[in-house]
Amino acid sequence: MGDIIIGAGVYRVTRPVSTPSPSLSTGCFATHRVLRDPSEGEEKSTTVVKINPHPTSPEIHIYTDGASLGNPGPGGWAALVRSGGRTRELSGGFRLTTNNRMELYAAIAALESLDGPANIHLHSDSRYLVEGITRGWAEQWRAKGWRQTKNRPTPNADLWARLLAAITRHTVSWVWVRGHAGHPENERADQLATRAASRKGLPADDGYETSQAVLNGSGAASASLQDQPGLFDGGQSAPGEMQPPAAPDKPAAARRVGAVSRAGQPCRKCGAPVVRQIPGRKIKPGQTYYYAWYLVCPNCKTIYLVDEARRIV
Repeated sequence: MGDIIIGAGVYRVTRPVSTPSPSLSTGCFATHRVLRDPSEGEEKSTTVVKINPHPTSPEIHIYTDGASLGNPGPGGWAALVRSGGRTRELSGGFRLTTNNRMELYAAIAALESLDGPANIHLHSDSRYLVEGITRGWAEQWRAKGWRQTKNRPTPNADLWARLLAAITRHTVSWVWVRGHAGHPENERADQLATRAASRKGLPADDGYETSQAVLNGSGAASASLQDQPGLFDGGQSAPGEMQPPAAPDKPAAARRVGAVSRAGQPCRKCGAPVVRQIPGRKIKPGQTYYYAWYLVCPNCKTIYLVDEARRIV
């Protein structure tokens, strides 16, 4: 095998010796990537078959980061998009979300901001994001109808689906970098993401907030969806990288959590009148707030969390 060393040891791309010696941005080849931690020599291998459909497209470097103040809590995302010596800075935030969702959203926002097909080097300190693509996990989840082992729903399925759609028109090389290790662009993205999470009047992350209150047939919170701690009696914390799954993909206006605020209004998903429910309440250590009541569609079980019902512990 011949080696192409890219990004000062951040990762390695290997190819058969018989393959012509292309640059990363213009070649058409199958790759075997080893994601590597430069400071510790840690290596993780994955095989990615990538045919470059845009050999004459511009080369763009994207640096992303996501932040959540509390995880879950107010969150922010940011991306630096560098092309032709010019850099654009993108950022935004949501009132309640998770770090992993913001990592995904940063990549999505950057990719969707591009005018046309490009050869992209996307740099992130999130293994959740990078390995979700390079190890083929996201494509496997999609092929299984966004289900994982034991038929569990895939966390953040709405964003994974959107990310897979965003990368189809580009050739993307995924680069994992260690966070807070002196990479100027990633440090800048981190600053912008944290700043965005601290803004006032942030909008709702519709996919996340809706997923927090999906009920099972018994009327209790579904533990399999890894509910936010303390939202309902019996809710469970989301372990590590696993965050709650998202609502079905549909236009934002139809999914806006705050758009339904009182009983009797039509569900944004199916149109049935929503009703008011009062959950059992159990305060857990470290919990800062809970919802005293919520609105639920008796037909499709979609839940609407209303700011008026939020209580500080």
